[in-house]
Formats: sequence, structure tokens, C-alpha cells
Amino acid sequence: MGYPKLVLLFALAPWGAAQAQAPARYVIYLHGRIVEEAGRRPTSPEFGVYEYDGILDSLRQAGFVVLSDQRPAGIGADSFATRVVQQVDSLIRRRVAPQRITVMGFSKGAAIAMLASSRLKNPAVGFVFMAGCGSWAFDRPELRITGRILSLYETSDTLGVSCAPLSARRGKGSVIREKSLSLGLGHGTFFQPRQDWLAPAIAWARGPQRGVIVSGPKYASVSTWAQRAMRPGALPCLRSFTIRVGCVAPFT
Repeated sequence: MGYPKLVLLFALAPWGAAQAQAPARYVIYLHGRIVEEAGRRPTSPEFGVYEYDGILDSLRQAGFVVLSDQRPAGIGADSFATRVVQQVDSLIRRRVAPQRITVMGFSKGAAIAMLASSRLKNPAVGFVFMAGCGSWAFDRPELRITGRILSLYETSDTLGVSCAPLSARRGKGSVIREKSLSLGLGHGTFFQPRQDWLAPAIAWARGPQRGVIVSGPKYASVSTWAQRAMRPGALPCLRSFTIRVGCVAPFT
């Protein structure tokens, strides 16, 4: 199946600084499912407008080379994860250091990123998972997320929850951090390039050598997460949150 649109945005340096410019850093951004179904600037009745191009532009302005496919409708997460693995491998073959590559994904895009991280098994590659964790991942014992991983989730979101249960079976050499947000916007927190999530994601993608520390709580223990998840009405979609079927609006 072909991919109708590949967005490639190059970061531009001032003319006089060209000689001093550091090697490029790459971000592969994976959008939510709603873009597959309703185009590049879709509107959710519940969460508002998804600013896909606005997010890409914000990442470009932060200085990254941004790679992003607009996925065709209905493509499976497992299938597209293979393409992401190929993209990362291609960059590494072109002598891009894996430390300068970060895969960012939201919702279904985060699920794809998780699958890719498990297949790549490269602890040096960066990942930012946004609102993608749920029982679909927790119930796959073969899924071993691997890399320099930042998990971001919104506490009011019932579709994407903490990735804490995955930390116990992370791949060898992995570094995992998690930051919770409490904006009260549910899944729509990540629909627009809000600084609340964009700033820590950018800091993570720039790498540890810049001395930037992503603040926020550490992973909750699995038991704490389970107690929170089992509160009446806390996560109505959790048990049916799957890649292909899902609950009311999985992977928006």
C-alpha cells in the first residue's frame, strides 16, 4: 500500500552559522488515528481540531528535521511499525547517530512507536509516547519497549494511560521516564502544539548532553497504577482498548 504524503521539514540555520551548525537531529512524528480518517486538519466533536501541520511546524521551529507520513485510512499499527523501523534503520545506515533520532507518537501513533521500539531493540534511539498505553500493550507479553523513552499522558484521559506496567519488561539498556499532565482536556491535550507536552518532548529529543532534565513524577508502581485504574469509572475504555477495535473512540 502506498503512502500518499510524506512530510519532510528541514530545520534552517542562519546563513552565517552554517559552518558551525551541529549535525542534524531527526524527529519521526506519528499522528493519531483521526488524521487517517478525516484528513490533515480534522475536528473531533469531543476534543476539537487536530493541528497536525501545526505540530510539525512547531517541531521544525525547534530545529529538527521532521519526517512524518500521513497514513492511509485503516492501516494496521503492526504493519506501519515495520515502516518506522525501516525509516530508523535507513537513517542509521546514512550514518546518523541513533542518539540523534527520536520517534514521537500520539495515540495510535504512540502504539506504532511502541511496536517499533520493541522491534528495533536499540537503547540509543529516542522515543516519546503520548497517550498510547492501555490494555492492548499490557496484554502483549512480547512487547518490550526499548530505547530512551519518555511517556507523556493526561490524567483526565480515559483512552491513553500511564505506561508504568511496561517498565518492568523494558529492553536491556533502556532509560524510561514518565510525566503526567493535568490540563483537564482528556485525549485532546495532544491535539494541538501546547507547550505543556511539546516542551518536555522537545527537551527529550534534544538529548541528555544539553543538560535538560524533564521534570515530573517517576513511574508509579504497577500496584499503584492498578489501584487507580480499578476505581469505578476511572478508565471505562481500558479493558477493550485495542489496536484494531478499541472502545468508544480508540486511538483518536
